[in-house]
This record gives sequence, C-alpha cells and structure tokens, in this order.
Amino acid sequence: MLYRLVGRQETHIFIGFQSLSHFDVVSLESKLKFFRDELGKPPFTGAYTVCAYYNMGSRDKVENVCRILSNLQSNFEDIYRQLRRCTSSKSAYLVLRSARGFGNFLAYQVLVDLLYPLRANDGRSTLPFSLDDWAMAGPGARRGLSALFKSGTRIDELRAMKWLRDNQQLEFNRLSLNFPYLQNSSGQPIRICLANIQNCLCEFYKYIKIKTGTGRARRRFIPSASPLGEQLELFPTLEAIT
Repeated sequence: MLYRLVGRQETHIFIGFQSLSHFDVVSLESKLKFFRDELGKPPFTGAYTVCAYYNMGSRDKVENVCRILSNLQSNFEDIYRQLRRCTSSKSAYLVLRSARGFGNFLAYQVLVDLLYPLRANDGRSTLPFSLDDWAMAGPGARRGLSALFKSGTRIDELRAMKWLRDNQQLEFNRLSLNFPYLQNSSGQPIRICLANIQNCLCEFYKYIKIKTGTGRARRRFIPSASPLGEQLELFPTLEAIT
C-alpha cells in the first residue's frame, strides 16, 4: 500500500524496505523531504494521478501521505484480518477501499498487487483469488470502453470487460491478428486476463485521444539507466503489504 501511494522506483530504493513491525513515520517523512528538498527529486510517481490529500491537514503532500501511512499502521491488523476473511476479489477490494486515503482506483491497484504470485510465498499470491475473477474499471478504462460504444450507450463496465476477455481469440482471428501471447512454462499461450483487459482499455484510450485530437500525451517514455531487477529485492514477508 505504501508502494502505491509513492509509486516511484527511485524513491523506494532511497527510503529502503519498509516493514510493518519497524515502520517509523517520522523517519520516513524526513527521508522523503530530504529526497525532494535537498536532492531535488520528485518523491511521487507521475504514472497515475494521486491527490495531495489536503483533508489530512497539511498543504505538504509528503506530510499528508505519511499521515495516511501512520493511520494505516495503526489499523493494519484489523484491515489484514478483514482481508483474510474475504471470500471474493470484490469483497477484498471493498476492504481496501475503506482504508483512509485509498479511493476506487488505488484500492483496485493494491488488490491487483495482492493477487500476483510471489516467489517469497512459494509462488502463491497473498490473497487466494485470481486476476481473472473481477475488475474495477478505472477512469481511463471507462473512457476506453466509451470509445468502443455508440455515444449515449449505457455500459455495464464489468460485463463489457468480461466480453472482451472471453472473445479475445475470436476477435484476433476475425481480424487476422497473430497476437504475441506470453507463454507459460509448458509453452501454452497465456490469455489476457480481466485485470489486464482493464489496463489495456486505459492504454487504448490514450492512443484514441491522440489519434482523434481530443487529447495529448502527458508523458514521454524515457528508458531507465538501471533495470528494475538490479535495484529492488523481493519482499521477504507479508509485512510488505504496507
């Protein structure tokens, strides 16, 4: 959850691994401010919009995010117990959304993180659900879906995303597209799951708005000098959820 609030690789490398049992919000705030004010680097990502959280009482985003994390630390055991009792992806999402500072978009991104298999967990995900069970369309995905339908059409977003998932191969065949699927260890193609359909719709909208002249690209891709794998280590325990 800390990762999603900060989201910037360079920042995470600088502050180091943050465990629940040794989390020190004063130290974290000091490091983030040094990173921003002394090193002149932005501590937060530009990959997606995370609000400044002015309702946390400060005009400083670093202070507000740290207050959210302090509150999360105080309530984490209860949140974790609720998550372990969940019987579906959607119910887990609702628990995450109830945490202060985590709205619809961030709560779903955290849910997706908790559904990825972890080597540190013997290849199992933290929660016993699938990336193909359920999805919440974010703002970009909703716009991407709207671009696929006639203007004014009422869209059941989850139903539409499931249709795209379930009919992907039929549509690739219809369009004579040889889609370069990833493959599993047995060499079988891995179809695009529901969570990735949601992501693809967001990316699709970015292309559409540029092509139609209804928007512009916000960022330009600049390759990193250091591969991610050389910089970050696997989280060793479930405390990494923070």
